[in-house]
Amino acid sequence: MLAEYARDHDLIDKWEGPRMKIRAAAKNSKTLLRMIRQAKLKSFRTTPVYKNGHKVPRNHQQAMDLDRINNNTKWADAEKLEKNQLFEYETFDDRGHRSSNRAPDGYKKINLHFVYDVKHDGRFKARVVAGGHLTETPVESIYSGVVSLRGIRIVTFIAELNNLKVWQTDIGNAYLEAYTNEKVYVIAGPEFGELEGHIFVIRKALYGLKTSSVRWHERFSGVLRDMKFVPSHAEPDIWMRDMGDHYEYIATYVDDLTIASRNPQAIIDVLEGKPNNFKLKGTGEIDVLLGCNYFRDDNGRLCYSPKNYLKKMGDQYKLLFGVKPKHYASPLEENDHPELDESDFLDEDETRIYQSLIGCTQWVIQLGRFDIAVHVGTLSSFRAKPRRGHLDRIKRVIGYLSKMDRGAVCIRTYMPDISDAEINRYDWSKTVYAGSEEEIPHDIPTP
Repeated sequence: MLAEYARDHDLIDKWEGPRMKIRAAAKNSKTLLRMIRQAKLKSFRTTPVYKNGHKVPRNHQQAMDLDRINNNTKWADAEKLEKNQLFEYETFDDRGHRSSNRAPDGYKKINLHFVYDVKHDGRFKARVVAGGHLTETPVESIYSGVVSLRGIRIVTFIAELNNLKVWQTDIGNAYLEAYTNEKVYVIAGPEFGELEGHIFVIRKALYGLKTSSVRWHERFSGVLRDMKFVPSHAEPDIWMRDMGDHYEYIATYVDDLTIASRNPQAIIDVLEGKPNNFKLKGTGEIDVLLGCNYFRDDNGRLCYSPKNYLKKMGDQYKLLFGVKPKHYASPLEENDHPELDESDFLDEDETRIYQSLIGCTQWVIQLGRFDIAVHVGTLSSFRAKPRRGHLDRIKRVIGYLSKMDRGAVCIRTYMPDISDAEINRYDWSKTVYAGSEEEIPHDIPTP
C-alpha cells in the first residue's frame, strides 16, 4: 500500500526506512509492479480467513493447529470424512510406498491439497482437490453442459401444463462416479496419516483435474440414455422420455437435477438402485434452484422468486456500507439521466464494489426480476469508469429490491383471452413467398 501511494503521488524519492530497494525498483516500473504484486500475493496467502464466525485454515497443518487451539477435532473429522469417501469410491490405486516402488511409466506427478469451508449451518467441510494446473490443457472440450435458466422455466411450465410433479435432487460426489483419462499420480502427504509417502495413481475424475467435468457429463449421459431418455434438440441438457401421452423431463446442471414426472420417485429409485448406486441428497419437491425459490401461492400456482438471493444481497450490502439498504418505491428517479452525471469518479476499490453490485443485480434479473432490467442495463454501461452518482443509483436499485422483495413470477397455464385482439390477415400469393411450406425436421418429437 505504501509503495502504491508513493508511486501514485511521486514520493518514491522521499521514501525512508530499511526498504531502500524501493527507490531502485522505482527506476523500472515493471520491477516495482512485480514487487507490489508479490507483496499482495504473500499477504493474500497469509491473511487469516473467517467464514460464518470460524477461522478457515489454508492447509492441513493450519487445520490441525486450529483443532489444538480450539480443543476439538472438527477439522480432523472433516478431513477424515472426505478421505473415507475417496477410498469408498476407489479414487486411488495405491502402488505402495515410494521408497520401494516407482510410479508407472507415462504418468505425470501432480499434487493434492485440501480446501476448507464452513457452511452457513456450522458444518466444517474439507475437500481434496488435485493440482490440475500442472497438467497439459487438452485439445478436447473439458466442460460439462448445464441447462439454461430459460430451459428450467420451460420445463416447469410444461410440467404445470401436463400436471407433472417437479422434483429436484443432487448427486453426491458426482465427479467420483466417473473415471479419468488423465495419467497422473500423487505422493500422499501427512494428511493421509500412515499412508504418507505412498504412490497414489488417480483413477477417478477427482476435483481439480481439467477433464473431470466432461468425464462426469459423459458418465451421466450414458445413464440417462440407458433409461431411454434422449437430449432435447433445443437444449441438450434437457433430457426427455416419451411416456405415451406426455414426456418426462430431467434438466441437468452438472450434478443438480430438476425432474418433471408424474412419478418422480420411480426415477429416483432407478438412480439410487443398481447398477447406478448414486448417492442422492436434497431429494423432494423443487424448493431452491440456482438461487431461486420455488413455492405455490394461495391459488396453488407454482411461482419462483429470488427471495433468498435478495436477502444475501441485503446482508452483503450491510457489510459493504455498514447500514441496511434504504427502501425505495422505484428503481430510479423519474426522468433520471445517468449519462449526464458529472460527479467525481470512484476510486479503484469503490469501482470494484460498483462492478460487484452490477453483477449481483444482473443475476437477479436472470432469476425473474425483469422489472429492473432497463435500469441495471443502463447503469452497467458505466462499469469501466463509474462515478459516485452511478454508485448511488445502483444502491437505490438494491433498496428498491429490498422493499419489493416479494415480487415473483407465477406460472399460469390457461389460455389468455384474446377475443378483443385484431388479427391481420395477409395475402402472400403475389409475393416471393407464394407457395412456401414450413420445413419440418424428420426427427422432431411427436407433440
